[in-house]
Amino acid sequence: MIDPISKGIDDFGNSLLQALNNVQGIFGKELSVAKPIKDNVLQLIGNTPLIRLNRIGSEYAGVQFYLKAEFLNPTGSAKDRTAIAMVLDAEKRGKLKKGMPIILSGAGSSSVSFTWIGKVKGYPVYCLVPLTTSPERVQLLRSYGAEVTVTNESDPLKLVELAEEKSKKMGGYLPDELENPANPNFHFKTTGPEIWRDLQGKVGAVISAPGSGGAITGIGRYLKSQDRRVKVIIAGKQNSPFMEYGKTDNPKERERIRLPAVYDPKLIDHYFHVTKDEALHLQADLYEKEGIFAGLTTGTVITGALRFSETLSESEKNERNPFNIVILSPDRD
Repeated sequence: MIDPISKGIDDFGNSLLQALNNVQGIFGKELSVAKPIKDNVLQLIGNTPLIRLNRIGSEYAGVQFYLKAEFLNPTGSAKDRTAIAMVLDAEKRGKLKKGMPIILSGAGSSSVSFTWIGKVKGYPVYCLVPLTTSPERVQLLRSYGAEVTVTNESDPLKLVELAEEKSKKMGGYLPDELENPANPNFHFKTTGPEIWRDLQGKVGAVISAPGSGGAITGIGRYLKSQDRRVKVIIAGKQNSPFMEYGKTDNPKERERIRLPAVYDPKLIDHYFHVTKDEALHLQADLYEKEGIFAGLTTGTVITGALRFSETLSESEKNERNPFNIVILSPDRD
């Protein structure tokens, strides 16, 4: 016979599970939080947690910092979201069919993500990398299943041209995360709603260091669609085209700056330039003070978040109802 206390605990657990399933019903399969058994490893992409920072930023009363732990995606980066979004979209549109090769250029996190997803879904993957690529990075891509060709090119644009030529010869699929709207759209459908859900709509700002600009665009669009007061912020290197665009109001100067097609600069409220030394300092602090090991980019974004918090007025900060800042931590490399 079950005692009343045990029954009460079971009833509470069942009601909680039902509530989580209701959330799943509202947001769709991508946001499943009540399904511990996955049909395949690709379902581990997304639903990354928010980690409250307890020591970093503690000097700013009335402000709470949360790390969106994208480094907990299967290959260790937010690019898993980008890659699965584009592969699924290409399959849906008939651009990627059974047996077709995926052709990649570069040795970054995107190539790792596409290679892994190609392996899981049965697509051969060919990756062209510049001569400057480290042997360790080449081996990493090969261990994920890519056939890697080290080229004599160091110019990213020429590397893309080589990949385009190879794609035409092989009848392959060449992803382009800088142009493909599936990139920001997936973040609009998943990453943004996850943040909104986990903070119960109490989002003050979100900050990222853009790569393609797809993540911050999709997330920013979603959060501003829920509450137009949410601030969307980017932090990055001084010579980044995103930063160059942000530091000028001159329309002619902005026109000459080439930005990825997936990026929407109209969403951005603030820009913060961060040096490498500043990023390294905060990256080290994150491990020393919070026990979290993440990539250098996370150090950049945290630096920007701390600077932004200094601009908040006293009326925006409230210890009982803090101003929540979400920091996108894109990878662990």
